[in-house]
Amino acid sequence: MSESEGNSFNENEDDQVVGLVEYINDQNAEIEQANLILEASESDSCTYSLGYMNRQALYACLTCTEKDKLPGAICLPCMYQCHEDHDLVELWTKRNYRCDCGSDKLTSECQLEPSKPEANDRNVYNQNFKGLYCICQRPYPDSENTDEMVQCIVCEDWYHSKHLGTKDMNPDDYSEMICSGCTSKLSFLPAYKHLIVTDDSVQNIEKGDESEDVDVVDTVKESDDNVENGLSVVSRDMTSDNVKAGTSSGENCKLINAKDPKKIIGSSFWAEGWRQQLCTCSNCIELYKAEGVPFITDQQDTLQAYENKSRERMMAKEKQSEDGLSKALSSMDRVAAVELAHQYNQFKEELGEWLGSFKGDKVVKVEDVQEFFSGMQARKRARMDDGIPPSFCR
Repeated sequence: MSESEGNSFNENEDDQVVGLVEYINDQNAEIEQANLILEASESDSCTYSLGYMNRQALYACLTCTEKDKLPGAICLPCMYQCHEDHDLVELWTKRNYRCDCGSDKLTSECQLEPSKPEANDRNVYNQNFKGLYCICQRPYPDSENTDEMVQCIVCEDWYHSKHLGTKDMNPDDYSEMICSGCTSKLSFLPAYKHLIVTDDSVQNIEKGDESEDVDVVDTVKESDDNVENGLSVVSRDMTSDNVKAGTSSGENCKLINAKDPKKIIGSSFWAEGWRQQLCTCSNCIELYKAEGVPFITDQQDTLQAYENKSRERMMAKEKQSEDGLSKALSSMDRVAAVELAHQYNQFKEELGEWLGSFKGDKVVKVEDVQEFFSGMQARKRARMDDGIPPSFCR
């Protein structure tokens, strides 16, 4: 459900209607996504002492930032404890950040960990910390632009799909996206063009007579340092940059053995598991570091891995809750426990029947929801007024 629909739903309850199934699905999806982001984060103490974390949920506080300066990165616990009711920017998750709460980037002190002796020199701040995204530098949510946004896994900025060169790319058809700016900077990507997923309306790889071949191997040169290590350095002219990588023979390096890679134009959409296909020879690993993407072969870096971690925690909590409920029921008086279980099952049954009545295009109004709960209360009062004993004794 869009933001405008939600507002009108609240302001004009008597006139506005909404598809029940669509509304519930949208709300559940939003809640689930939020839980997946927050659950994997630390919840009790500031994450500063954990150093530059591989990935964590972060926020920027505009209230505690001096004018014309970029806000710092605030971890989830500090957001709750130190910046409640402040003007915050939700940054979703980002990699390789250490919490800035209480640092000289913010005007407030950290209540969870006041002493933070080292500056966070490795933190990198972009326009997202101001609440701006994409090449159009627009806020989110944006009433003027409701286009879907996709996050680049390299720069981690968010882009409207229309600014990536596509409006029809199905999120289920690809695993990760690299924006056009980052795609053009990473010299090794053309060697893996066969792992790119595109739709019919997008041509990410130049074809035909105008396509530009990339010289995978220009020359093999022995440097003094690498001769000592028994390694040869292969110099490539990938796009406009000379990149050094390779192995002693080149036979096992996927980058060296790539055949006629073409220059990738625009943003690139990558198939599931594409990172596992990247070469991990020692020189390619050094290449990834040199180009600022040492995380590219780390399977735990992906958002999917982060969300899986959240799911594991959620399942553990759910099991703990179930165990706690069973323990609580076992400690209750048998009559009270049976009645509680019956009332729960009765509510679930009635709710299921009510939801089942809204099929197809049938819609539910606010008064329908109110009528359902009013009916339940009325039936309960009627049973009590009639002196009917608990249902399990009938």
